Amino acid sequence: DVEEALERKLEVAERLRARLGDEEAREAEADSHARRLPRPCGLTIHTGIGCSFGCLYCYIWDMGFPAKPRPYPLSGLQLAYALAINPAVVVGRRGSLLAFGAVTEPFLPETSERTYEYLSAISSEFGNPIQLSTKARLGSGDAARIRSTCREVSVLVTVITQSFHKTLEPGAPSPEERYETIKNLSREGIHVSLFLRPILPGIELSEFEEILSQSKRSGVSGVVLGSLRVTEGIIKRLKAAGYPYLDDILKRIPRRLEGAKQITIKGQDLKRKIMELAGKLDIKVYPSACAANIEAHGLGCASCRLGPCGRVEEIPIIESKDLKGVVPQFGLRAVDLRVEKFKIFIRLEGPALAKRRFKEFVKALTKHEIIIK
Repeated sequence: DVEEALERKLEVAERLRARLGDEEAREAEADSHARRLPRPCGLTIHTGIGCSFGCLYCYIWDMGFPAKPRPYPLSGLQLAYALAINPAVVVGRRGSLLAFGAVTEPFLPETSERTYEYLSAISSEFGNPIQLSTKARLGSGDAARIRSTCREVSVLVTVITQSFHKTLEPGAPSPEERYETIKNLSREGIHVSLFLRPILPGIELSEFEEILSQSKRSGVSGVVLGSLRVTEGIIKRLKAAGYPYLDDILKRIPRRLEGAKQITIKGQDLKRKIMELAGKLDIKVYPSACAANIEAHGLGCASCRLGPCGRVEEIPIIESKDLKGVVPQFGLRAVDLRVEKFKIFIRLEGPALAKRRFKEFVKALTKHEIIIK
C-alpha cells in the first residue's frame, strides 16, 4: 500500500530523530543523502570521500574528489535518518535500492569500518536492498562479516583487464586477488557478480574470455557489463600513461569532450561480443547493475525498458486508487492517472522537483515504469 509506505517512512524518521542529538540531526538533515535523487542503480551511499586506488579511467577525479580518502562524516544512525527523510526514498525490504561504491572504494582501510557501520544501520533499521561494488581483496573474515551484517546483499567485483591492470589501476589489488574475493564471498552464500565495467576498447576478446572463465570458476552468479565514460581528464590520464589503444577510444566518442562532463563512448558492439562469450560459458548477463541487486534479494522489477527483471510474480499489483491519496502529500495534484500492466501514466500539476521526488518514490515502491506527462 502506497499510503502505508509513506506513513511507515515518516514513523521511521521520527523514531530515528528521537535517538539523535540536535546537532547530529541537523548534520544529517543538511547532508546530500537526505535530498539526492536515486540514480538508475539506486541511491548511491557514500562511505568515504576520495579513493587511493588511482584508476585512470575513473570519473571521481573530475568531480573534485581527492586521492587521499577519508571516512564519510555521518554516523550510521545519522545516515539512516538522512535516508528516512529523503522524500524520494522508500524504506523497507521492497523499497529503494541502495548502491555502495559509486565515489569511493567501500573497503579501503580508511572506509571499511564506516561501510560496515552503514551496512549494519541500514540492515537493522530498514532492510533495503543493498549492492556493494568493489575492487578490494576481501578475505574469508571480511566475507563472513558482510554475511552476518546483511542477510541479503548483492556484491559486484570489478575486473576489466588482466594485462593492463598495473597501468590502469595502479593502487588496486590484482585481478588474482579479486578472484579470491569472489571465492570468499560465494563460499559465504553471498550473491556475487563480475562487474566488467568499463569495457575498454583494445582489450582482446581472448582476455575478456579469460576474465569471464576465471570469474565463473571463482563462483559468480553472473556478469554486469558497462561502457566506458570519458572526460577530458580521463583521456589525458590514459594518454600520459601510454595506453596503447587510446585511438580506439577516441574514435568511439560520439561528440566533443567538454571538460569534466562524462560522455559514454559507443560500445554496443563490444558488449554484444562479450555477451556472446558469456553465453558460451553459460554465464548469466544482467542487463544492469540493479538487475543483479533485484535478483539477489528475490524481488522483481519492471521500472525501465530493460525489464522485467528478477521474479515477475514479486512485482506489486497496483491500481490507480492506490496512488491517488499520496499525490497531495508531495504537494502535487493528479489531473489524470492510469495503470497499464507495469506502467503508470500520470499527469501532474505542481513543482518540477516534487514531480521528480514523487516519481522516484512510486517507482521504488511499485517497481513499475512511471511516465509523467
